Amino acid sequence: MHLFDNIPDTLFNVLSSPNKHIYVDCLFIIYDATNSIENAFQGERSFVIDKLIDYFDELKEDFNADDDMAATPRQKSVAVINILKQNGWLGEEELGDYKTSLNLFDYSIKIIDLLKRIQVGEESEYTGEIYTVYSLLSSFDILDGLTIIDQAYKKIEDVLRKLKTLKANIYRYYFDLVKKQKKDDLQNVLERLLVDYKTNFFDSAYYHLKTTDSLPRYKRSILENISNIYQNDSFMDTMANQALEKRKALEFNDAYNYVEMRIRYIKNSIDSIEYLIDGIDAKNELYINAAASKIMFLTNTSEDLDGLMNRLFKVILSDKKIGYSQIFNLFRARNLDENSLQSVRRPRVDAVAEAIDYDQDISDEVKERKMANLLKANIFSKKEINNFVAYILGENNKILASQIELESNDDFVKLILIFLFSKSIGMIYDVKLLNYDTRIGNIKFTDFEIYVKGKRL
Repeated sequence: MHLFDNIPDTLFNVLSSPNKHIYVDCLFIIYDATNSIENAFQGERSFVIDKLIDYFDELKEDFNADDDMAATPRQKSVAVINILKQNGWLGEEELGDYKTSLNLFDYSIKIIDLLKRIQVGEESEYTGEIYTVYSLLSSFDILDGLTIIDQAYKKIEDVLRKLKTLKANIYRYYFDLVKKQKKDDLQNVLERLLVDYKTNFFDSAYYHLKTTDSLPRYKRSILENISNIYQNDSFMDTMANQALEKRKALEFNDAYNYVEMRIRYIKNSIDSIEYLIDGIDAKNELYINAAASKIMFLTNTSEDLDGLMNRLFKVILSDKKIGYSQIFNLFRARNLDENSLQSVRRPRVDAVAEAIDYDQDISDEVKERKMANLLKANIFSKKEINNFVAYILGENNKILASQIELESNDDFVKLILIFLFSKSIGMIYDVKLLNYDTRIGNIKFTDFEIYVKGKRL
């Protein structure tokens, strides 16, 4: 069966129309107007039109309906309802006493509900999801066996879907930061990192997966319980018969396969969840490292080559009329004949390892430079952030972020990573966001408390 066997071919026309913003607003209004228990989730036509009239009274955009006679707010409201009916979003029903109701179809409600969640930026939470699966399987009763398996299946399916969405969401932040060709100043990067990313990633979703609803806490028990159910022939036969009674299948073998498929899915998905969480960790590290690099670039005003190039790029990007020929001597060159300086392909030759000369003379300056490069590559690792926190805490159990002395750009980036790494595995500390702002230099942010895990009063 194809998708358009269940929905009209013209359903999405309103979402690609020049008036798509207005149509979506009207769909939301109709959705809210028909979402009333008192009216049995159906909107009386006159009531819905009154709501749309209020919208068009305040609308400042031009609305060019197909009906040229739609001039007044009421005419525009009626025109929108007719367009939505023609494209399959709405149905109309006679209620008697000269009253008519407007009803959204099942697929319309699903699509509008999704659009509303996208508009408000609703983020998924995972509080109790994995624990629910653990509880269902731990208290398994064969009298409700199929119902329990179906509920556990749906919960696991929901968790996987949300985790995939979360992973894709992190990539969206990374794409916006690194891939999009747009100018970013330090304030924008910090706001996305410490406000938007922190709120949508750590607070609403990720925190519970790494703490209270952590998979390792329940994985072993879930796998043991689901294996015991699967290996019990009596349980499997009983649940197959329950599937027949509930018309999940027409024959016993199909019913048995239905139950078996769900049990296998639950078992296999537990490992999939673990891999997904590892992938999310990797995406998170990638985004944080990219953000740290960008912050270092935006704050680099040193006199070394990096700092000079940074200031040079800022001058070039800020002045559209600058003459690049005054700075760079660039020209286009082409190799046109066989005697040109092109790279000639050579046959592949396997490399032969040479013995290391341990007696070669390497100056102290070269050694120090190599060591500095190695240390710089690891300066923002979790291990170094742990060491940095241990150093600034000293004998204390807690400290405010605003109390930390920041002597360099590296220290400033470390302060940001302290906050972002706080929920990662293996960190010796945790943080608590406070309800007031503070300022370090030109950077304003919400202050937070850094404390040793298990020792906060």
